Amino acid sequence: MGLAITNNGSDIHNSGYSSGSSQQTIENDLTKLQKQRDDYKQQKSNDHSADIDAKISSLEKRINNLQQRLDRLKSKEDEKDNGECQTCKNRRYQDGSDDPGVSFKTAGKINPANAEAVVRGHEYEHVNRNQAKAAREDKEIVYQSVTIKHGICPECGDSYVTGGQTTTVTKSASDERYSVGMKDTESGKLLNVLV
Repeated sequence: MGLAITNNGSDIHNSGYSSGSSQQTIENDLTKLQKQRDDYKQQKSNDHSADIDAKISSLEKRINNLQQRLDRLKSKEDEKDNGECQTCKNRRYQDGSDDPGVSFKTAGKINPANAEAVVRGHEYEHVNRNQAKAAREDKEIVYQSVTIKHGICPECGDSYVTGGQTTTVTKSASDERYSVGMKDTESGKLLNVLV
């Protein structure tokens, strides 16, 4: 198991809008989404597909969220509020594994611009610890992989890193289940087996 987003009493989604996002950027995105929605509505008049209804509904939610943020910016109700996606602002990452020697055992923030690199670095801590454990237990690593997972923010629609996962498969010296080639009992002969 690797790093994942944790909920500490707040929504957990990424924002494509940084704290410096301008009102103009949000207005431009709002215009694009409204055009996209109108195009789908026009398609719907020819094709009454449930898929088109779902796309229109999703766009409506994003348009409403952006409009609310734009309204907050325009009214300046809160001087600290600059239209930043609140779900992004409150996102935290925490390790969900039982390995006590890796980072993020306590939930912490990660800068969205660096999230993929930080999560990948965390997952490689698991890789190194699993390799050391295999060596201590006199096991051979058969397979190891790191997967970085992504999601789409329902508020702003941007992609974000949701976490990562490390997979390690080992075998003991006497376990032949994962062997790719088998040696013939006669000296000098090799039987190749493709799996």
